Amino acid sequence: MTDKLTRRDFAKLTGAAAAVAAGGASFLSSNSALAANTPGSATSDIWKELFADASIVPGMREQGKGIKLYGECEYAPLKAAIVGNPEGIYIPDVDMPHGKQMFAHHPKESLAYMRKYKNKNLKDVDPKMYDIMAAESNALADAYRQAGVHVIRHERPQPVEITEYASGWSGVKQISIYGGTVGEMLGNIFMRAWEVSYASAYDALHREAIVEAFKNSPDAVWLEMPSLYPNNTLPEVGACYPGPYLSIGDFRIFPKHVVIGLGVADPAHIKDPTKQRSSGDEFGAEVLRRMLKPFGWKVDTVYFDSRMSYHVDCVMVPLEEGLLTMPKNSLWTELPKPFSDWEVIELDLEDLKIGCGNSLSIGNKRLVMPQGSKKLAKDLSRRGWTCIEVPYATLYTIFGSGVQCSTCSIWRES
Repeated sequence: MTDKLTRRDFAKLTGAAAAVAAGGASFLSSNSALAANTPGSATSDIWKELFADASIVPGMREQGKGIKLYGECEYAPLKAAIVGNPEGIYIPDVDMPHGKQMFAHHPKESLAYMRKYKNKNLKDVDPKMYDIMAAESNALADAYRQAGVHVIRHERPQPVEITEYASGWSGVKQISIYGGTVGEMLGNIFMRAWEVSYASAYDALHREAIVEAFKNSPDAVWLEMPSLYPNNTLPEVGACYPGPYLSIGDFRIFPKHVVIGLGVADPAHIKDPTKQRSSGDEFGAEVLRRMLKPFGWKVDTVYFDSRMSYHVDCVMVPLEEGLLTMPKNSLWTELPKPFSDWEVIELDLEDLKIGCGNSLSIGNKRLVMPQGSKKLAKDLSRRGWTCIEVPYATLYTIFGSGVQCSTCSIWRES
């Protein structure tokens, strides 16, 4: 993604120029182990070294060394994470179909702000606000590092290829703050899903680090939900008909069990598929269920009040085994067993407004959360928790996504 990296330069970087010049068939035939294609031979390992010296996003490959891809659940100790950055804060157009779908119940002040600067780079149009958001994003990355988490983060200007990844059909430019759009770890499964609103090219930006971690994870599996249909003109049926819709923000991950949260504004809408869902839909949940069934994972669906947020991961936080937090009456339907019997710390609505419902448990009774909590931090402190508070209320207030949405937890393990 460097501006002057030609195909020939790339071949030189990988040490494969001679092989390319001679043709793929000659390369294969000159290496009997490769041609044999037998398990355990050089065939299964050659890819590990083929691009060993290449670098498309400078330094990214090195950031993935020494880590692996694995996730027990959302509250297991966090060892490594991809974290968002402020290098490309592009404001979404909330009046496009995908914007209307997600921001239907967003605060009027935030909507007005995004309308004012839609599709613009925040650094150019509002430098003071940019400085605030950049400081918040950097504070989050620093908080993880201080907690002993290995942080993978792109901290250079965002490549234009990433910025414009889906702008040709969606009009949306990549917003770099929300690293959570990279994916989720479900055990040894690296799962990608496509955000309904933002151009979700974040895995491409960090692809070299993910590949490096994949090399260290012999049992890892790489799966991806179907990408969005490139249509932005049918508001009556949603952003990108015909779907399926499913965002990483729709996931709540328990051991071998994924709970998908679908947001509707009224419980009467649950049985009416013509009523708007805030992000994912039933079709997306069914596709995920079928994908994960062969790996022994169970997928269930709950419905939540979309007036509280467009994503369930902004409403409910699994804290540890048997304990979670969410506002009273935030779910229209009960959690599936055994989670329906878990103790619930009631999340104050004022805390919800600053993003506490998007906090992130990093294991061992530690929670990374936005600064300024009225109640949750006190409730947890009384239980012996360490609350790692970071300034993040501005980002959450404007965009409606916070700490969890800014973080891709690629390695969680007890």
